[in-house]
Amino acid sequence: MHYWIMCRLCYKLPLKQPEDSIDMKTKTIIKASISTLLMTVCLAGLARAAEINTQAEAIAMAAQQRTLTQVMLKSYLFSALGVRARNADEQLTQATQTFSAQQQQLTDFVSDRAVQQQLARLGQSWQSTQKLYQRKADKMHFKELYSGNEALLSQADATLEKVVLANPDDSARPLSLLGQQELLCQQLVVLYAMTAWGVAAEADTSYDAISGELRSNMVALQELSQNTPQINQQLEQLSNALERTIQVSKARPGAMLPALVDRSVVKVVMQLKQLQADYLSQTNAANS
Repeated sequence: MHYWIMCRLCYKLPLKQPEDSIDMKTKTIIKASISTLLMTVCLAGLARAAEINTQAEAIAMAAQQRTLTQVMLKSYLFSALGVRARNADEQLTQATQTFSAQQQQLTDFVSDRAVQQQLARLGQSWQSTQKLYQRKADKMHFKELYSGNEALLSQADATLEKVVLANPDDSARPLSLLGQQELLCQQLVVLYAMTAWGVAAEADTSYDAISGELRSNMVALQELSQNTPQINQQLEQLSNALERTIQVSKARPGAMLPALVDRSVVKVVMQLKQLQADYLSQTNAANS
């Protein structure tokens, strides 16, 4: 299933005039708005498309639960920084709703006892973390929130592992790798925003570690036996987009531009979603 519709606006620019500075500012605002809209559509689409019918879809959703822990943290940080604060608040609300909805969908789908027990542990962690996200963003409580979110991430990671092991499927490897790439991209924005807000000391990862893992995962994806020529072409485009994103994230600390890094990540996430849809379609066709 495809969740993204891509549009290209083509227009000719007139020769630069002194008054064009207003137009350029407007274009910058429009670009930021489009990126925010794309992420909002992504989250809203996940909430609507939460029904699970196959093991592959369960793996994809469990991977998305893990990524949502970072989407929520990113939105919290953007709100604290005053970077598109209203949109950040709306995205945080949407992400928490999506997490709860998908938690229920996974619980309804899974029959394996070990996975059910792990989902219960994830649910307990979510109850406490959700309360922390209901507070207004401030540095005084950030350490507690970050610690709670890391615990939630750990439980979500364990849930994904158990979902994969409960019913081994050929789709597990590509979907898990794509999910890991999306998680790492969001962590890149989170770390950047934490640095901008002056709370990066709480982070237990680094730009180099994230970048290294993104690159090694790309190699693993490109070596998958399931890849078709079309998928290989998409993976090449994804690899290039990731490199651009990594380079953008290096604009620190003198030029803190969290929104710019986020817009770059949104574009990568779009490509990851397309690849996920292609792998899912491939798996469904093989099982039909």
